[in-house]
Amino acid sequence: MDTAELATVIADLRSEGSDIAEVEVKLAAGGFPQTLAPTLSAFANTPGGGTLLFGLDESDNFASVGVYDVAACKAALANLARTGMEPALVPRSWSLEFEGKDIVVAQIDELSTSVKPCRVKGTGKAYLRSYDGDYELSLLEEQAFIANRDTPRFDQEPVAAATIADLDPSLVSDYLETCKSSSAALARFQDSEILFRTGVVAEREGAPTMAGVLALGLYPQHYYPNLVIQASVAPGPNDPPGTRAVDSKKFDGPIPLMLDQALRWVQRNTRSRVRFGRDGHGRDEPEYPIEAVRELLSNALIHRDLGPYAMGEAITLKLESGQLILSNPGGLWGLTVDRLGKTGVTSARNGFLTRICQNVRYARDQRVIEALASGIPTVLRSLQEAGMVPPRFHDQGVRFTVRVPNHTLLASEDLEWLASLRPAVPLSDIQRHAAVAMRQGVKWSNKTLRDAFPMDSLDARTVLAGLVDAGVAEAVGERGGRVYQLSENLLPEGAPEQQRLPIESEEVPSELSEPPVPAVEGETPLASRARGARRVNAENIAKILVSGPASMATIQKATNLSERQALYALHLLKDQGRVVLQGGQGDRNSKWALIHDGESRTD
Repeated sequence: MDTAELATVIADLRSEGSDIAEVEVKLAAGGFPQTLAPTLSAFANTPGGGTLLFGLDESDNFASVGVYDVAACKAALANLARTGMEPALVPRSWSLEFEGKDIVVAQIDELSTSVKPCRVKGTGKAYLRSYDGDYELSLLEEQAFIANRDTPRFDQEPVAAATIADLDPSLVSDYLETCKSSSAALARFQDSEILFRTGVVAEREGAPTMAGVLALGLYPQHYYPNLVIQASVAPGPNDPPGTRAVDSKKFDGPIPLMLDQALRWVQRNTRSRVRFGRDGHGRDEPEYPIEAVRELLSNALIHRDLGPYAMGEAITLKLESGQLILSNPGGLWGLTVDRLGKTGVTSARNGFLTRICQNVRYARDQRVIEALASGIPTVLRSLQEAGMVPPRFHDQGVRFTVRVPNHTLLASEDLEWLASLRPAVPLSDIQRHAAVAMRQGVKWSNKTLRDAFPMDSLDARTVLAGLVDAGVAEAVGERGGRVYQLSENLLPEGAPEQQRLPIESEEVPSELSEPPVPAVEGETPLASRARGARRVNAENIAKILVSGPASMATIQKATNLSERQALYALHLLKDQGRVVLQGGQGDRNSKWALIHDGESRTD
């Protein structure tokens, strides 16, 4: 990390008002922090690791206060990582000057799966990172890490209580026919031998394997009741108050049937509209390309964790107003998020199940898996062809989630406007969407672009600079507060002159709806405005809690805050002794409640 990247990270922290998942901030002005071990464990166990920043004051809008002693801080961190963690960690640390103070930056790399989980020696506990907190691993989650040290083989285990009669004759017949037609080697064998050689049954004439039951079974949920897809549509503004989900469904049966049911459900609950191409012809296109959805569902079904510790969890499929979210138990195995979609890169958690499903077809006469290493590239290609941005992948180690933002299907007038631009250089899909948003009054910063389209800060700078080079956008403000807006010469006639934003505009929270509180001595205008925003958020949450305890999801929906912003405001209220958390940290069923006079002020 260099000084420019550090400035970008701190700007993000100040905008969010709290730590973020991959960054933990410690004050370290008066000495080395004594509560750092859980964070080291969490970063070492979480895919991608994480970054520690020493010398910032989170309570003062991440003001730069410096560390007590650079060399001593680095030495203490190295000692804790080496002697306080099991296995030992080797952090990389360096110091940078920011706003006139020395900041120590440390990178904690993710451990190899062969030695996870990393534990705190003193307590024996292991942790994972979630948003701005570290949560203790459950025993089941620890078992998942231990099982992943070697190649998983759960799909090869026989289902002791099952027999060949538990397999669907029609699926088996089609499967055998496909095996024989696609493999000269398998075509030589009898049907029973093919089932054995390809892992459908554990022994000749024996019990089916888990892979065989899941792919070809009459009703796999007889043995594995939670190996299903739970689907729901988030309630919209016109739904009755208190509605939790719309068209909630559970899809069961063998994998090809679940895949077909889920695909039909997505099509039923999403829109189609006319998209006009550059040739002027209109075409009906779905909200989410069905090819991309099929590949994502197939990946979730094939690569979900089948270990005994994961048997209680289902695949979840959610449709929200702006995105499709698909999540399955078990993180990536054998590869990382940054390698997803690379040509020829594949890693199958469930080798036998993957191989079987290559020869299994579902109702649309398509294979469940078309070809190895082709799924994610197909997703990326189909989304790009639809004018959509890439999906966002998140690997938490024990669960894998993909989010498909719905930036698709630009209106015909937007496409006509883009075609009329004649930019100096060709625009990418993301630049086209960004340009249309600017036409509608949006002013992009590096951070807001990264929030809308998954990319790092360097890629965001490249995208925005490309819009300037193309003559579509113009930059306003200085480094650290620069925003990008539509070029003046592209504004329609009679449009008012665009407002020039102040230099610190990129870092000002967008939810600020009241005037800033008066600045304290030595406080910058930006810090004052941020403090005012947090005060407003906290008071708005307090008003909501007057009606009774509320979950984090309810608070977010009522306030339109991100989870991090809501958590930061809640912790301000907690520090003031005004609220209490009813339940455990990280528990979805936990609720925040106001503390009335005479009540206990401790969790």
